[in-house]
Amino acid sequence: MGEDNLQSHPNWNAILQWSLRFQDEPSENRVLEPLDQERREFLMRAFEDYAAMTEDPVKSMRRHLEVIKNPASSKEDCVVALEEIAFHAEDIDEANDLYLMGGLQVCCAYIKHYDPELQSLACEVIASAVQNNEKIVQFASETFVLSDLLKLVDTAQHEMVRVKSLLAVSCLVRGNKGALEKFNELDGYNVIVRSLQSPVPKLQLKSLFLLSSICLDSPDQCKVYNSMGVPQQLFAMCSKFSTEDHTAETHDASILITLKLLHTLAIHSKVDFPHDALTTFTTLRDSLGGDRFKEERTFCTLLIKLRPPSTDGVDR
Repeated sequence: MGEDNLQSHPNWNAILQWSLRFQDEPSENRVLEPLDQERREFLMRAFEDYAAMTEDPVKSMRRHLEVIKNPASSKEDCVVALEEIAFHAEDIDEANDLYLMGGLQVCCAYIKHYDPELQSLACEVIASAVQNNEKIVQFASETFVLSDLLKLVDTAQHEMVRVKSLLAVSCLVRGNKGALEKFNELDGYNVIVRSLQSPVPKLQLKSLFLLSSICLDSPDQCKVYNSMGVPQQLFAMCSKFSTEDHTAETHDASILITLKLLHTLAIHSKVDFPHDALTTFTTLRDSLGGDRFKEERTFCTLLIKLRPPSTDGVDR
């Protein structure tokens, strides 16, 4: 709460000062007494003052929707409006209200906008709205939304747009069988495999998370991704990880998710391990020291055990 707000609302300022004095007083000296009429009225006025300043979520969303629907609105105003709508959409009830008033459809249209920042924010609205919301998942799957999001992941010129559109796709598809079927129908598996090959770290990591979630929730999909050469990509990534220095404090989440995904694929489909698999996983495991890499080392050991025994004396 800013200083200007406190000065313009004396009741709030009085409550803050009272609260600070109460906190500073030793607990053994505090005496809890029933509120007298004067204090009760003071608190009621403060709460009414606050309630008057708090906008109803539906009214807030309607107001912001008017901004993004108005062609004369500035980009800055549209950015603020979409950010606020995305915030509201995180609440499932408010996301439903947004959908019922036709606002979600308006926001979805912005994924085709020429401005990459507005496109990205529209993707954030979708990502927020679809989570744990079957009705909105069905809407996004059965309309142009999922198809357009996949196109952005695959062909958008701006890195931010590709990352945010993949976030929306991931939120839409993960844990939703109907959305996954539509995803596959739209050739989504090829899109995600191509994004896995991206040099953009954030895009690659989000691709790994989505693939891992799909394969864990639907093991029958493992054969599809195995046939597309995903394990070979993952082996190459592990080989690269094994040559890197992991002594820094930063924890590369892509190592764990790569190992987990490779382990899932190896369990549920016939994965061809490369000839140097033993060396790669042993070297990687030995380079990952400390408690923070404990889970990664466990998966390296599991993958070593899953590799087929050598019949010709060559490291497999």
